[in-house]
Amino acid sequence: MTPEKYVESQAELTPDAMEEAFERWLEILTKAEEWGFDGVTFAEHHFMNNSMVPSPHLAIAALAARTRSLRLSTAGSVLMLHHGWRYAAEIAMLRYLSKGRFEPGVAPGSGPTEAILAGYPAEEARPRYESGVALLERALTGKPVTLHDEFHNVDNLGIVPRWDPSPGQEPVWVTAMSPESAARTAQRGWKLLMGWVPTEYAANLARSYREAAEGVGHSTDPSMLGLRRRVFVAETDAQAQEKFDAAQNLMPLLLRSTSSRMEVADPRAAALVHNPEDYVIGSPETVADKLIGQCQEAGIGTVFAWADFASFSWADLTRSHELFGTRVIPRLRAAELG
Repeated sequence: MTPEKYVESQAELTPDAMEEAFERWLEILTKAEEWGFDGVTFAEHHFMNNSMVPSPHLAIAALAARTRSLRLSTAGSVLMLHHGWRYAAEIAMLRYLSKGRFEPGVAPGSGPTEAILAGYPAEEARPRYESGVALLERALTGKPVTLHDEFHNVDNLGIVPRWDPSPGQEPVWVTAMSPESAARTAQRGWKLLMGWVPTEYAANLARSYREAAEGVGHSTDPSMLGLRRRVFVAETDAQAQEKFDAAQNLMPLLLRSTSSRMEVADPRAAALVHNPEDYVIGSPETVADKLIGQCQEAGIGTVFAWADFASFSWADLTRSHELFGTRVIPRLRAAELG
């Protein structure tokens, strides 16, 4: 991301600008460890001028080398664009490179455009995702994989390096916005990440998740439920709002820009993109109180803070991360979910 301004064309993405963006973000995220963050996650997007992380795994490998305790994940890898066995091998490799700090995260994507641009028929987007999930499930057992469907045809394939299925570890975050997807995630024993949605809707998704898990005998706890919010922190509420108002909110621009490949294919999901509860902007105290209130209402134990949803300056982004880590996170940790 280049937060100084919205990038309208590839011509503005100069080599110097792209190199600076990667280096500045690595600096901020490396400092996040000393500021008290539990972890960092990256979203995968393609063919978009304002999203420069087509390979979250590369960013995670770079950050793993600079840090010692940060947990690292994706939210999520667009599984339909990955070859299943190669994806499984990469996540195992990251697990060992990070000394166990990496947790994979997958998502079906917001719509078929990325798949179409990558050369796949639109109707294959969801089936390719489901096939990738099926292969991933098998690979996470650490045993050789057998899968025969429209997209995979492997017998007793030993994936190297193999994933080590540690007892009690729920290894995968799944980004989902429907009760059906939440239930399937729970039945697999995976963790659920929710974004965009109003708090009441998140509570309903969490309920579907817990009920489905109980139905198949899986135990759950609040840490297995994540809520993604757009978060910006400044010293006071007035300063935070002033800085946000002065920046460009990137999501509306991405949704309507002809140079963007962002989309929300499901009209139910599209209606949630501008949900006001998704914005948590203010002083450390205000941000902490809002996040705690939403998590308590929905029974959610993990917060994902999306920080670069607007074209904030590098200085303001850095300060927002510092305030979130040093003054918001301690209050989140001390909160009671009830």
